[in-house]
Amino acid sequence: MRKILLLLATLMLSAVTAIGQDRFTYKMSATDMSRLERAVKDYNKGRYRPSSEELRKLSAQYPDNPDIYYYLGLNAVKRNFNEAGIRRYFTKVITLNPSYPNAVAHYYMGLIHYTDEQFDLAEKDFEHYFELANNAGTTESDAIYMEASNYLYWSQFLAEAYRNIAPFDPHVVRGVSSVEDEAMPFFTYDGSQCYLLRNTSTVSRTSYYSHELEEKNLQLYVSNRLDTAYGNATLLKAPFNQGDPEGGVTLTADNQELYYPVIRRFRGYNNSDIYFTRRDSTGWQPVTNAGDNVNGADSWESQPSVSPDGQWLYFASNRKGGLGGTDIWQCHRKANGKWSEPVNLGSAVNTPGNERCPFIHADGHTLYFSSNGWQGFGGYDMYFIDLDQQGLSRPVNLGLPLNTEEDDIAFGVATDGTRAYFAGRTAGPDRIGGTDILMFDLYPAAQPEHMTLYRGQVTASDGTPLQATVTVDHGASSPSIYHTDAQGRFTALISTKRANSLTIAANGHQSKSLSIPPTASRPPAVIALQRQ
Repeated sequence: MRKILLLLATLMLSAVTAIGQDRFTYKMSATDMSRLERAVKDYNKGRYRPSSEELRKLSAQYPDNPDIYYYLGLNAVKRNFNEAGIRRYFTKVITLNPSYPNAVAHYYMGLIHYTDEQFDLAEKDFEHYFELANNAGTTESDAIYMEASNYLYWSQFLAEAYRNIAPFDPHVVRGVSSVEDEAMPFFTYDGSQCYLLRNTSTVSRTSYYSHELEEKNLQLYVSNRLDTAYGNATLLKAPFNQGDPEGGVTLTADNQELYYPVIRRFRGYNNSDIYFTRRDSTGWQPVTNAGDNVNGADSWESQPSVSPDGQWLYFASNRKGGLGGTDIWQCHRKANGKWSEPVNLGSAVNTPGNERCPFIHADGHTLYFSSNGWQGFGGYDMYFIDLDQQGLSRPVNLGLPLNTEEDDIAFGVATDGTRAYFAGRTAGPDRIGGTDILMFDLYPAAQPEHMTLYRGQVTASDGTPLQATVTVDHGASSPSIYHTDAQGRFTALISTKRANSLTIAANGHQSKSLSIPPTASRPPAVIALQRQ
């Protein structure tokens, strides 16, 4: 695990100090006490060999004396960083006297437990260290004090993580997955399709060896849901897969607007920008650059996630003005349809490290993302945060075993909030090959607001379809705004946990308000507006 340091390496840092103890806890004869005091003086003067030799003799006479083992442990730190001796002697000290009054003994015991991945015990040891060190009336070594602070920080995090390991039983989504490697899945809000990247060959296969050596490239595929299962994914036709490297896609709730990154040659280097396309009766239209506000001239923009109503766009970028590395930014759609100037999500989400792969859930306020800058288990971990509460909380690590020592990225959550998906490998019997698309039940604490799809139509009182605006408020900080198509149809998302307030407005007609309780079985399919 990345955050679990080798004990030996840690001791090399902390061994720069010499810490003695003027008081002893165990009664001895006057002669033997003089011998112990002489051994301590030798230690303090750097004469570790004679000190250790005398202490070992004393330990044979006084096997229950923790003071002797304490100084044997300190000598082990100074003498070639003897890890076995450190482990043996400080363990003996605490075994003989769990309340040993010198803070340093508990510090080293904490290191031993931390190295053994007994984080709950390490947490107690470091807390005991601070209790003694802060009340001792003397200044401990700054190096040890700082290290103890760092180890307590990680011990608390890891102890909590191991106490709360979540159920995790991912299964392969068949049809979507193949013997090739899949990556960056996106399931549409209605679950009717899954878009993904597949690592495929551009040359014909002639033998096993040519298959292993052939050049691979990522191409966009789509799988359509057929009844209760997904069909075999097929290669997306133009305007996709036209030669330039492309990334994972994101769609609005009505499946009519799609955003994705494309890498193209620009000013002499390969630059990633975000593009979009809309679908009409003939299919997907030619892709268009999302504009200068989204894409910087000299920066990398990728991994977009569009809100269900198409009003917000989240993406990763290394543009200037961030907190460091790659940050997550947000744009809002203006009244003219263009995207606003991007806003950095700030220190509630971004760090001096890298944040990537934002995924805004169907509820419009729960953001999942990957980061190597927040406290984690190694590489990139997955986190989530309620953007409505981002000023009051910090991101939550999705925990074990979903996050691992490897890079964990590109995570999505289904509309109902109960299931999640990602691209990964499984050793289970349903494995198809390489990296597959996996789905699993998301544990309750990490679930967003549960949402459901609402498809309706807005008409005039005589049944004529109306182009209207449907505003949905389910208690989030900002309502969602949907627009009907030429036939008056709309696709919106409503909460199944909270009451929903809908306002429908169209030019020349009286607006209408609807209240849909979370337990409503089915909202009205047709909403008729009266003329003004």
